[in-house]
Amino acid sequence: MGRWGWRDQDLDAACCLAESLGIQTDDWEHSMSSMVHQTDMLADEGIRAFYRTEEYNRELENEIVPYVRAKFDTDNFGDRFFAASCARENDQTCLPAKYRIIILGALTMRAGDLQHLRDLVPQIHCSSRFALPLGDEGLRRPGRAQFLAALDHYQAGVPRNYQKPSCFQCGQVRSDIGHGLVLCARCRVAYYCNGECQRHHWQEHKASCVRPEERRSRNV
Repeated sequence: MGRWGWRDQDLDAACCLAESLGIQTDDWEHSMSSMVHQTDMLADEGIRAFYRTEEYNRELENEIVPYVRAKFDTDNFGDRFFAASCARENDQTCLPAKYRIIILGALTMRAGDLQHLRDLVPQIHCSSRFALPLGDEGLRRPGRAQFLAALDHYQAGVPRNYQKPSCFQCGQVRSDIGHGLVLCARCRVAYYCNGECQRHHWQEHKASCVRPEERRSRNV
């Protein structure tokens, strides 16, 4: 239901991002996508339970993310990777090439020409709620807000955690606003930084605001 990485397709794109650009990372101990595997809602319950443990959280923050960050920083790999992706942003591919750059930007911020990323966002198809999987090729609106907020608050060298709850209206997270977010009392899915954001988002959110016991499937 909306934030970046909550769809199987986003994770598929993250997994094959380097290969799609002819860049070899097979010898990496931790892949770029390993920084966001915990968002995989289609993983079995045992794996998802492990992703919720402190043991995994420590491994993610103290081993996986720093490892990928170091790889990005070695021989300007991150800059070269981003430049290679931008050079092919007009390619005709199954996954829009511009959205591929958005995913790469999200991954580099997760590890820690931002203006170019911001310029690309309006060019990416955006859905407000459910979309059929085969046609679900762009951002969801909460994901767009989340990504733009990450750009606004980006600090070089400071990792951005996309697993933390983000406001479905403005995209900010707890570290941005200094307090916890409020969960929608009805659907228990959407988060907001305050009542004002929740009111502004209601016209868009109300169609998908369904009590947990009334849902028919996961909205990914």
